[in-house]
Amino acid sequence: MASGPAASRPWFAFSLDLAPASASRHLHGLPPVPDFPEGELAEALDVDVVYDVHVPNWGGRVARLVDAPGHRLSGRLRPVATESWPALARLETALALATEELPVKVRTASGTVVDAHAFTPAERNTSTQGPVSEAFLITLAVAAERARLPAAVVEKLQAEARIVHAVQHARPDGHSPPPPSKSGIK
Repeated sequence: MASGPAASRPWFAFSLDLAPASASRHLHGLPPVPDFPEGELAEALDVDVVYDVHVPNWGGRVARLVDAPGHRLSGRLRPVATESWPALARLETALALATEELPVKVRTASGTVVDAHAFTPAERNTSTQGPVSEAFLITLAVAAERARLPAAVVEKLQAEARIVHAVQHARPDGHSPPPPSKSGIK
């Protein structure tokens, strides 16, 4: 009897999971990164991110997916073999404590809307206290660029990293230190 194609689940990657290897410079001891398909450019509908989950490995707050009617979030839609889902869950947890799996509606480049799943940090213990992780923002911009998200999306992420840096390092005299010169931020 011939075996059919392996079952897969649609996964929407929108954060460091766009290019997990880009986080390896900052996070040591990541679990093995499974060989995920490139997938296709897509956008999740009626969601956005907030930076309200403190992750010690990133030294500040990282992105969490939230409901946001009318908003869209760029990423990649990837089919993941069902047997690879546990490895994906371990990777997402290691990248940014993304332990919660959320259903999302995703529009593909062709305009088709599909049901998918995205990983995000859990809502419990959220706070706007403390800094947003600049290292996370810089790595996110690099991951988006490596995943070949649209240039406007990459530029927005780079600008967010520069703005967060300027705000968090502003001095009382009104002067700001030079922006981060790390790879990925122009």
